[in-house]
Amino acid sequence: MITRTTLKYITPFLLFFLFLLDAHITRIIASLTDNVYVANAHLALLVLLILSRVIDERFLLGTSLFLGILYDLYYIGVIGIYAVIFPLLVLLFYLFKKTIQQNILTLFFTIVISVTLFELISLLLQSVFGLTGISGDFFVPRYLGPTLLFNILTFVILIFPLEKILIGPPEENLDL
Repeated sequence: MITRTTLKYITPFLLFFLFLLDAHITRIIASLTDNVYVANAHLALLVLLILSRVIDERFLLGTSLFLGILYDLYYIGVIGIYAVIFPLLVLLFYLFKKTIQQNILTLFFTIVISVTLFELISLLLQSVFGLTGISGDFFVPRYLGPTLLFNILTFVILIFPLEKILIGPPEENLDL
């Protein structure tokens, strides 16, 4: 388990590394299917969800805004799309934390909802700015479906190890 103070300092670097890892995993999956199916990995969202349980809301909002700007600059060149999406998802995580009892089942549905919202909002904003022209025939069966399936499997495999590493036993969960 990582101490709370250390966790707060390594969070931006951890999330940055996970964004890079997400891009590589996504590219590998797309190349394995000859770009017929694209499964967008969201390990960073999973870690953001877990970290939202123990890290201060303002700190995580600022971090997600900064990383969203970097994500915008690196992937699409237009600042604003992911700089809006990541803080909105962090706010959603904190809203769910305040209103819903946190357990594995609710975390599972939170990650499904957040991945779906991430993909839909990013597609909508990119379409509004004329950055993409994806049809519904491609988006749902060849992009959103595989993305949700991959992230559900990732959640099932990684939720317990990540919780144990990042937040530790339940009696030690104190806000920073």
